[in-house]
Amino acid sequence: MKILYFGRIQDVFGRVEMIPLSHPDQTVGELLDELRTRSLATREALSRPFRVALNQTILIEESVVLRDEDEVALIPPVTGG
Repeated sequence: MKILYFGRIQDVFGRVEMIPLSHPDQTVGELLDELRTRSLATREALSRPFRVALNQTILIEESVVLRDEDEVALIPPVTGG
């Protein structure tokens, strides 16, 4: 699975990461929980508002089951003018 990070989240995780699924029925919510446990910085980065896109579609439900070929993007709110 490919994970893309943007904005302030990218500052903590880096730009892109390839990781295997933890188990065959891993959900988006479980993936986020796993990422939060890596360090204090990752927990803080994912405690603020952000959106999750799965295969370039914004998700509302974290109960979606992931597949090895999926692309997950973590996108914080965009500000500026």
